[in-house]
Amino acid sequence: MTQPYSTNPNPQPPPKPPLPAPFNTNTWLWIEWTFLYILVPPLIAALTKPHLAADLLTRLGLNFISFDTGLPSAVFIFPLLLFTFTTMLIYLRKDPTFDNRKLWNLQDLKKALPRILTTFAIAAPIILFASWYLAHHTPLLPEHGFLRLPREIPLLLLAITIFYPWISAYPQEITHRAFFFHRYAPILGSSHIILILNILTFSWLHITMWNPIALIMTLPAGIIFALTYRRTNSALAAGFEHAIFGIFAFAAGLGYFVFAGAVN
Repeated sequence: MTQPYSTNPNPQPPPKPPLPAPFNTNTWLWIEWTFLYILVPPLIAALTKPHLAADLLTRLGLNFISFDTGLPSAVFIFPLLLFTFTTMLIYLRKDPTFDNRKLWNLQDLKKALPRILTTFAIAAPIILFASWYLAHHTPLLPEHGFLRLPREIPLLLLAITIFYPWISAYPQEITHRAFFFHRYAPILGSSHIILILNILTFSWLHITMWNPIALIMTLPAGIIFALTYRRTNSALAAGFEHAIFGIFAFAAGLGYFVFAGAVN
């Protein structure tokens, strides 16, 4: 017998199966959240700078533990970030309770663009002043570090401008915004608590850079990006904002604290 002809021009695909129940319990979510957002960053920090980790462990009487793998530190930063980004992106794409429009949502980016650019225009002079002050009035940033990339290595700045949005800024907005707010809402709620923890864990992520300036400067950045995501429901909007702030910070010289200062 032939099947009757369907008059529906847009048939809906079958619903995607949810994750097995054990991986959605509150207990599991707390364990998962603690591991991914609290324990993994210092673990990566130890792997990227094993000699600093060894000094700390020695002071704690744990000198029998070693994180020295003999591999270059860069191996543990971007590859791991991209692996985590890909895994979380696949999860979100397959989760039937997640609105996939939040991954892109170009329309809300367009609506938020005036506010994003206004925020950037206010913050840019502050970023510039902070870099100048740290370079000329503290030993934290080498004096030549202020505006070093546009002055001395413009091709590197161009490469950062091209690649940073896609291999760092946007992936972080998936891992620390879209995935975080969706996956952990059942245990952290949807109000101020989850927002505060999101901002703090975004800053904590930068413990991998082994300097307090990275933690301090990413705290207000986390506030800005988290609020943008909450307002727009668009990882693209938060990623765009993250990208322009990050590129400008690299140009000003503060990139030393979130990349070069840690890796070199």
